[in-house]
Amino acid sequence: MTSLHHLALTAADLAASAAFYDPFLTELGYQRSGGLESPLVYLGDGPEILVYLVEGDDTAPHKHGRRGLQHLAFQVDDRAIVDRAHSAAGSTGGTIVHAPSEYPHYTEGYYATFVEDPDGSRIEVLTMPSS
Repeated sequence: MTSLHHLALTAADLAASAAFYDPFLTELGYQRSGGLESPLVYLGDGPEILVYLVEGDDTAPHKHGRRGLQHLAFQVDDRAIVDRAHSAAGSTGGTIVHAPSEYPHYTEGYYATFVEDPDGSRIEVLTMPSS
């Protein structure tokens, strides 16, 4: 069996990232383990999430659609979690890309929000009926 062990992101400002990810990832069942040193480490039921301080001088935010990772998607159990993650992102330095909405062209019952962290990394939180 293959599974995803961890996700690693980079950030220009770890304090700003912690201010975003602490409440956002709490809604997804994660908690930060440790302080504000690099990397920030979040543990939960899914893969470990690491946030490293950016290396070098390029601290420009990621732009969606550029080369590299397009977005991350977390599947959760119900719409209330999607809504709470959306609220947490919007109140902690994140950017709301798409408010919670149904996406029937993906699959019937697909409900999701899309947000970006302070460094422009796009994250989707979704729920959909099990097959």
